[in-house]
Amino acid sequence: MKNLLSIIIIFLIFNNSFAQKSETELLKNYAFYVEKNVGWGKWSTKYYLSNGLVSAQENYWKNELRSRMEFEYDEFDNVKRETQTFNINDGEVNNVSETKLEYNDRVLIRKEYSYGIVEKYSDYNEYGKPKLIERTDEQNLWPHKEIFEYDTNGNITKHIQYSSYSYSDQPNEMGTTHIEYDSLNYVEALHREFEPKREFPLLMSGPFKYEYEYFKYVYNDLGLWTKKFKTANGKEYLVAKRKYK
Repeated sequence: MKNLLSIIIIFLIFNNSFAQKSETELLKNYAFYVEKNVGWGKWSTKYYLSNGLVSAQENYWKNELRSRMEFEYDEFDNVKRETQTFNINDGEVNNVSETKLEYNDRVLIRKEYSYGIVEKYSDYNEYGKPKLIERTDEQNLWPHKEIFEYDTNGNITKHIQYSSYSYSDQPNEMGTTHIEYDSLNYVEALHREFEPKREFPLLMSGPFKYEYEYFKYVYNDLGLWTKKFKTANGKEYLVAKRKYK
């Protein structure tokens, strides 16, 4: 279970790192921010920042600290080590994960995680973004192949995932996500499609996922969002809030 949580967190960090590069620059003005996902009830997450990068993540139930994750980066701002503490009140470190990073002329070409996942990056575009990821996954949890298309700002506009499931009647699946952005490079619209076709909404990691989703934001003076709204299935609702310090 601990390894699974490690994989989920790293996977989210990886995806976010491609989503909106300008946010890192804006976050250099802050020491931390707190994000509350409305659908998670009393849970909230505090992100400590160092030069715009997340150096630590703390998860709270109401005002009680439940877990903490610390991140160390290499000279190219890629995570090389993470330290997890679950029973935080005991002060005991539960898990330390090392990531082996391989570069070719300062370009990341390979990641090897300590929990059995190897990722290879290739087919880079003129902006230094990989258009292909090939993944070896001993636990068979994540897509074994991903293809990306980008806009001129480095945002992902099309994302194709190829997955294999040994336990399923449909062992091979292709999922495609089309993404649009607003003027501040935050996701404005999503369109998902699968082959073979799947019924929406989907319950995956996090909240339900719909075929079409639309987003709008309230921003602070620097252009960082403080409230995030989603429209899906004809309904608009607040999904998350942030406070920056």
